[in-house]
Amino acid sequence: MLKKIITGILLSLLLFLSFIFYQFLYQNQYVSTFKTYVIPNLKISSSVIEEYKNKEESIHKKAKESIILTTLKNLKYEQWIKYIEYMDIHLYEENIMPNGENELIISLNLSKDLSVISIYRLIGNEYVFTNKIENLLPIENIEFIPIKDLGYNLMITHQLLDEKLGAFFVEQFMEIFIYLDDEFKSIFKKNKYLEEIYAAKWIDETAPPDEWIQIIENNQIEIVQNKYPVISVSIHRQKCKAIKSIFPSPSDFKPIETIVTKEVYYYSPKYKNFILGEGSITTSSKPIAIIEDTNHWIESFLGFSSNNYKILTEQGEIFFIPKNSITIYP
Repeated sequence: MLKKIITGILLSLLLFLSFIFYQFLYQNQYVSTFKTYVIPNLKISSSVIEEYKNKEESIHKKAKESIILTTLKNLKYEQWIKYIEYMDIHLYEENIMPNGENELIISLNLSKDLSVISIYRLIGNEYVFTNKIENLLPIENIEFIPIKDLGYNLMITHQLLDEKLGAFFVEQFMEIFIYLDDEFKSIFKKNKYLEEIYAAKWIDETAPPDEWIQIIENNQIEIVQNKYPVISVSIHRQKCKAIKSIFPSPSDFKPIETIVTKEVYYYSPKYKNFILGEGSITTSSKPIAIIEDTNHWIESFLGFSSNNYKILTEQGEIFFIPKNSITIYP
């Protein structure tokens, strides 16, 4: 009888350990890091990073290809391997996670409209893949902002989408990420420059067939490092019109409307986000942070009226609410 009880306990323990091992191996949040630790060709050695920094072109090129190949394998982007020679990468070493040490940050521009950031931690003399930010637009460069309360930096990405061929659309913007809850979250995004041209009929069916609209947004963004970072955005947006039976040239457009305004965002340690201000929902007194004013959106500029705030709750919920439903704190 005792033997049967012990056998049952051992079988139960074996089943429990098997379940735990399965969870570790196959859950997405663990599998990449686990494989990187045990498979040599998924790690990047410190010597390869030094070779990448070498001014000798042949050494630099070989190291660059090795870094890209390893990163694509870590990301499971094997379908991109044949395009390695066309890819652009940048390497940074900054502390962007709560470990008190610098991570290796690799921005990899896969194509003209797709980019990814891969993050590695140094273990011994090898960098181990640990996190990623996907579905970005091509990255021009990355900067960093220290946040004292966090003990690590925010990451500022400067991204660019250039669609002048086939369509006419250029967008250059800044997006800021913070590491929270085992992932990187976007907490600020604002255009630096935008230019687009489209037929007026795409927006208004009653518009003449030869009418074209051009939108140009040229904003000045300044970050001031006080106790917490403050972002000042000077918005300058212009709407122009052209009458042309074919696709118009820049000189065909004449200004018809201009908007100049300003927004000031500040980092809130309470909400761990850049916000315009704080307040509460009038009907419930529920505290919220205001993160965007839809009156300043391009859609509003084009005639789609919107008088809402985009708000953030203490629980991390994000939604839109009419301005008259919010009490703003002084």
